[in-house]
Amino acid sequence: MALDNLTFSEIMEQQVASQFDTSLEKLRKMAYSTVCSQTDSSVKSKRESLGIKEYLDTIICGDCLETMRQMPSGSVDLIVTSPPYNLKNSTGNGMKKGSKGKWAGAALQDGYTHHDDCMPHSKYVEWQRNCLTEMLRLIKNTGAIFYNHKWRVQNGLMQDRQDIVSGFPVRQIIIWRRKGGLNFNPGYFLPTYEVIYLIAKPEFFLVPKANAVGDIWEFTQEMKNDHPAPFPVALVERIISSTDAQIILDPFMGSGTTAIAAINLKRNYVGIELSPDYCEMANTRIKRETGRGNTDASNSSLFITSNNENLH
Repeated sequence: MALDNLTFSEIMEQQVASQFDTSLEKLRKMAYSTVCSQTDSSVKSKRESLGIKEYLDTIICGDCLETMRQMPSGSVDLIVTSPPYNLKNSTGNGMKKGSKGKWAGAALQDGYTHHDDCMPHSKYVEWQRNCLTEMLRLIKNTGAIFYNHKWRVQNGLMQDRQDIVSGFPVRQIIIWRRKGGLNFNPGYFLPTYEVIYLIAKPEFFLVPKANAVGDIWEFTQEMKNDHPAPFPVALVERIISSTDAQIILDPFMGSGTTAIAAINLKRNYVGIELSPDYCEMANTRIKRETGRGNTDASNSSLFITSNNENLH
């Protein structure tokens, strides 16, 4: 309808309606801003109220991202971790559940107990970058992250994980040479290594003489372990013993390997694990290790179930 055909009353009604809509939108934005501010304040308050001592020598059964977001900044000396590799999202499809191919019966074919290891690649990258961002916030300026991952061939090309680690302060790549392995693809040689990214804050340094150790490490895979993808204890012990870190975090604790290495070296650990089954597995292993008399931490391995709102 043309403006000059409107009555004065109709024009006034349109102006009032327009002003009302504008005011309502402003109120919505103010409300959203207030909620965000309150949420940020709530998370910050929880970080401040829960000091790192509340987490020491415990395994928190919950989501790693949500749990890390509740932890205080700059409270951890070292992070040693190996996330799920997203192996079931594969162009070869050999790891798909129920596959009758040559990978049938492989430990990871069914995924983890509470994670199917088959995210869309872009979502997986986003998730891991968010995890690394939180890890970087948690370590002190003298700290570092040892982030174990696996390079893969997908669609005939190397997937070297640069989409995950680019932009983070990667100081070095350590090669973990594993013994054995299987390869059913005639297009490339048998992969016998994984990589460990040393992601370091500016003031991180190794202890004296540790810098004489080379960057190619040979360790046999952990064999006597019910977890489908365990870390060798000796490998984690090399990392921890090369630093003077006292508090070590593993946000993908799995069967408790990082905790056991920390106990063996008389350091403190913090573990986060999504799967209650693996939390129990880790708790059992830790109790077994402390029973050997190689640590005086009699209160180690306290088991906490977290609903990601209140850790206690």
